[in-house]
Amino acid sequence: MIAVLGIKRVLVLAALLLLNAFLAAGLYLYLIPEMQVKERELRGLRGTVSTLRTDIDRMQVEFEQLENQKEEFEQLAKHGFFKDQSRRQAEKVFNAIQKNSGVSKAIASVKSGSIEDNPEAQKAEHKILRSPIDVRLEAFDDVNIFHYLFLAENYFPGHLSVETIRLEREADVTGTVLRAIANGKNPSLVSAQAELIWRTMIPEASVINGGGKQ
Repeated sequence: MIAVLGIKRVLVLAALLLLNAFLAAGLYLYLIPEMQVKERELRGLRGTVSTLRTDIDRMQVEFEQLENQKEEFEQLAKHGFFKDQSRRQAEKVFNAIQKNSGVSKAIASVKSGSIEDNPEAQKAEHKILRSPIDVRLEAFDDVNIFHYLFLAENYFPGHLSVETIRLEREADVTGTVLRAIANGKNPSLVSAQAELIWRTMIPEASVINGGGKQ
């Protein structure tokens, strides 16, 4: 074979085979472990990126929640939720609601308030003041009564909720009623009795000093 190829060609082939052997050894001893290290680093980076994306998404959600809470806080503050309960102001608001609702008669009685436990308010060193309100209404139609309650819930200072309501029809539409309407009168055909709860959040100092109602 040497005679056929020649000594030089045999030496060249041997050198090439030896070079391939060195390259294979280098690939096995250095490149493959290095690739494994890089793959581990890549997996670690992917995990870090995934964690960062999760954190960014969580922060985005928390930011949106804070924005919503800020808007809710501003609305509550604007609505007088963080002020002491004033009976004089309540009387004025009820009078305005009666005029705008169309009810013929409205009697609202604000009872003594009590402190309602609330963990979230306590964190802010505040207390929830809870005052029951009894309302007796008379109107030509139950639409006027529901309009009254709607205005009370939306425009009364603080937070007002309707707990119960009982409607009764006092009279039917008769000729006498129709003549009264024609003469410009507003006869009461429906009556209602409603129980409301008035809530505001006041500082703990107001409770200690005996405040909360004016």
